Amino acid sequence: MLGYNLTLAKDYHNNFFSTPILDYFLQRNLYIPILIRFFNRVFWIIFNMNLKLRLITIISLFSLIPAFADSGLYAGIGAGYGTINTNTTNGFSFPSNSSSSGGGNIAGSVFVGYDFSHYVGVQFDYDYIGNVQYSSGSTIPGITGSFNANQQLLALGIIGHLPFGLFANNLSGLSIFGKLSAGYTFTSFSGGSVIAPQASNYQVNLPASSSSLVPVVGAGVEYGINSVGVRLEYDYVGNTPVTNNNQTLLNVNDSLVLLSVLYHF
Repeated sequence: MLGYNLTLAKDYHNNFFSTPILDYFLQRNLYIPILIRFFNRVFWIIFNMNLKLRLITIISLFSLIPAFADSGLYAGIGAGYGTINTNTTNGFSFPSNSSSSGGGNIAGSVFVGYDFSHYVGVQFDYDYIGNVQYSSGSTIPGITGSFNANQQLLALGIIGHLPFGLFANNLSGLSIFGKLSAGYTFTSFSGGSVIAPQASNYQVNLPASSSSLVPVVGAGVEYGINSVGVRLEYDYVGNTPVTNNNQTLLNVNDSLVLLSVLYHF
């Protein structure tokens, strides 16, 4: 029975390719017709399998397609939501008699990186959180507790990936990642003040801007096909001290949730 099937496959194969043009190329030992015959034989074998075996074979063939290009140079852009949290220090408080205030707005991100391997790389980020409004109220007549804040971040650090392809071939485009960076923040304020600890009605205005070196940590999940990828991540930006006349009034830290697309060159 096996010999009969092989003879049938050979006859089918020869009849399928018995054309003058193809014979012309075969006589000159060109490789393209040989490849055509090879793939025709593969497809004929698959076609004559039972349904279950055919599905398994097709899935296995698709697993040979190159996975996400997760090494080399890449760049991306993202958008999401950013929160700027403020906490007073050294006994200062907001006019509402609160020691903390928070707010958020739409955030944007642009990044470029280089993966040395499937597992580790470096990345440079620029993030922006725009026009966060604080309306904390005030318990002191004549002093307002409202102000606006914007923050920009530049960060350079290490990013590490754990590809799920290590555990299952059909998950080769999926990975989780973490990053650790050194960042530099630039925070600008419009309005706002804090109340000094030594006098309940003595206010100290927030400066127009403040900047600082900060740690940045993040984690997320990434999925890619060929050269294009999608990321969902959470980043935490450490404290930026806000000072006026050499007094630290409050600390500012950020939280960002970003959805990004990236391209590997």
